[in-house]
Amino acid sequence: PLISDELQISKAMMSNTLTVYFVVFALFTLVAGMLSDAYGRKRILMSGMFFFMLGASVCALSESYEMLMFGRVIQAFGASMVPGTLMAMIRDACKDIRVVSLMGWLTVLSGLFLVAAPIIGGVLTHFFGWSSNFWFLSLFTFMVLTLTLFRMEETHPRHARIPLNIKETLKISGTMLTSPSFILVLSPVIVFYAIQGAFLAAGPFILMGEYGLDPVLFGISNLNIVIGLFSGRYLGMYLLKKYDSRAVYRYGAYLALFVVFLFILIAFGYIGGLWPFLVVAGIFAVVFGMMAPLGMKTSLTAFRSVSGMAAAIQSSTLFAASALGSAAVGILIHHFEKLFSVENIFTFLAAVLCLIAALFAMKGQALLASETE
Repeated sequence: PLISDELQISKAMMSNTLTVYFVVFALFTLVAGMLSDAYGRKRILMSGMFFFMLGASVCALSESYEMLMFGRVIQAFGASMVPGTLMAMIRDACKDIRVVSLMGWLTVLSGLFLVAAPIIGGVLTHFFGWSSNFWFLSLFTFMVLTLTLFRMEETHPRHARIPLNIKETLKISGTMLTSPSFILVLSPVIVFYAIQGAFLAAGPFILMGEYGLDPVLFGISNLNIVIGLFSGRYLGMYLLKKYDSRAVYRYGAYLALFVVFLFILIAFGYIGGLWPFLVVAGIFAVVFGMMAPLGMKTSLTAFRSVSGMAAAIQSSTLFAASALGSAAVGILIHHFEKLFSVENIFTFLAAVLCLIAALFAMKGQALLASETE
């Protein structure tokens, strides 16, 4: 909202910057996957950090909507090389149960960033203006890039690398996207990412605009997301160790249906207020943290020999879903903001998407059952 006010752009236009970020991210993630399989993980990871740092600097210098959008595109190009490459490195170096655990921690860390970013950003904005947030990102990325250069080992040795072949890569991509063991098991997670994209676009306008939280309190309010992701990770690991992967998806689907019910209550005004919204968002985070690591690990395992490409397609699909979620809530806000609050619009969309995710989880659980048998 602060950037929107200073650059004099609408909520829908600000939502577009996030949507474009996700779209660019999704497109170039595929390229990053091909390159990491062909040339190794570390150099692709470092290249991504460099471009992210450059994009953040452009955003910091922005004095117009167009320049801000350009900076976000460069940021997204750099960021596209990071998550899929990291997941491929985990898949390279770890066994199955360890992969689920580490991906769970990555999910929790993403939630921690949701909390830390507004708190740090609020302090920086208060003293130095909103552009200082992007300078901080640029400096932080430079520090991580330096550590990666000197401390991180390559996990994809030369003898395991696959020569760059666009035609073969497209063929493998088509096989993955039509394989039930890849796409169906991942489908609930894809829909969860769409809800996440919608929340990232609408959340600041709900919590800061409608409930009046300042940036620091906005960051603190996201602690429920971290607690939910953390709890979901441990619940998922418990069910996986005590029972099997089917139990994770089965109970995850039941909990998702409960979240649908709660979102509907908020959307239609049966319950309202800041705390109910935060509690429901936290319960959704439990479902997310419970199912996402297993879904991501299972789809990668199905194509382990080309884990870089598999991780890239996975990341591309997930962030494309985030882009669609962000775009959908932006369109709905643009057309219905005069009739409904942003909170009502978001929770209605989230209820529909969460129902779809629950149905996919049921179907994915049946697939896991048939494979086990």
